[in-house]
Amino acid sequence: MSLHDTLEQRLAETEAILDAQPIASFGIDQFFRIMRLNHRALRYTGHDSYKSVIQQSCHRMIQNRGDICPFCPLENEWKKVFSENDETDRPYRIIEKIIQKRVGKGEKSFKITFILIRTNSIRIVEMIEDITEERERQEEMLRIENLATMGTMISGIAHELNNPLTGISLTLQNLQANISTMDSSEVIKRLQFIYKDLSKASRIVQDILSLARPGIKEKHQINLVRIIEKARDNTARLYPVLSRKIRWEIPASDDFILPADPDKLERLFFNLFRNAIQAYDYKEGVISVHLKHFRNSIYITIADDAGGIPPEILQRIFVPFHSGSRTGRGTGLGLPICLNIVREHGGRLKIRSSRGRTFFFISMPSGKQERWA
Repeated sequence: MSLHDTLEQRLAETEAILDAQPIASFGIDQFFRIMRLNHRALRYTGHDSYKSVIQQSCHRMIQNRGDICPFCPLENEWKKVFSENDETDRPYRIIEKIIQKRVGKGEKSFKITFILIRTNSIRIVEMIEDITEERERQEEMLRIENLATMGTMISGIAHELNNPLTGISLTLQNLQANISTMDSSEVIKRLQFIYKDLSKASRIVQDILSLARPGIKEKHQINLVRIIEKARDNTARLYPVLSRKIRWEIPASDDFILPADPDKLERLFFNLFRNAIQAYDYKEGVISVHLKHFRNSIYITIADDAGGIPPEILQRIFVPFHSGSRTGRGTGLGLPICLNIVREHGGRLKIRSSRGRTFFFISMPSGKQERWA
């Protein structure tokens, strides 16, 4: 067999392999012309003959555009990747894009893989895969997960509201059956039980509304330390017994100013402080707050040594109604609300727990620069 026949045979084998691929493949030169394509690629263009596609502009044949596609890597990326200063030995680079394309009366999703190569005739191998069904499966799974999450939330809401409502119902039944024989102090005591349960139900509803309708009403330049002190004072006022043995370490400084919704920030710190004193469970302890400036942000660390949080709880700590409270006092809404508040202010919230200590790390833009996305 002559060298020419051998080359012809190898070329035929290569073309047969390319045609067997289930993905449309195009070979494109530096002038945006299609120089090679397989059978699936020909079908993608809607043409019947290879001759009608070869050496035609890729943007017109592949995407039915009159000009170069905005996501094409040939003009910019190829030159950048294979510049004269590129010292790597790799003969190619891979770039992936996801596009939406109208097909008939509907729209389809395609994954385009560009393989940038160093040859004289071909500069880009473009492979196009229809991922519409895969995306639809992913979206369906996401809808199922959302429904499951909604079911969990509804179950959690029903459970949390049922507790105070049951308490109110039992107290009212007791009043109805025995009010004629009760003195005024006993009636007042039962009314206080009802008021306490009503307050708990109201707090649960407000927490749910905070999650369902996030948003900041208005921002003001606030003194962060004053807000933290106010949250501490409210925590001690509302939980006097739990917080009686707690020592607070809060910096005395007026240097930490940032644009924020003061009511929401106070609630953020109140929720974190309440979690900490409930974890101490009437024992002695220290809740410390550290603040620092770094670049255009303020970094806040809130720490306690109340025993830490187990890893299995830590993984789901921000899931609504997933309470990690060891005392059974929590509703599982406090930390998800904290996360929402921090995000609404363009910040970040992280939690670490080890060796019996728990740290909440909060970062907030100080307003000197555009906030984080």
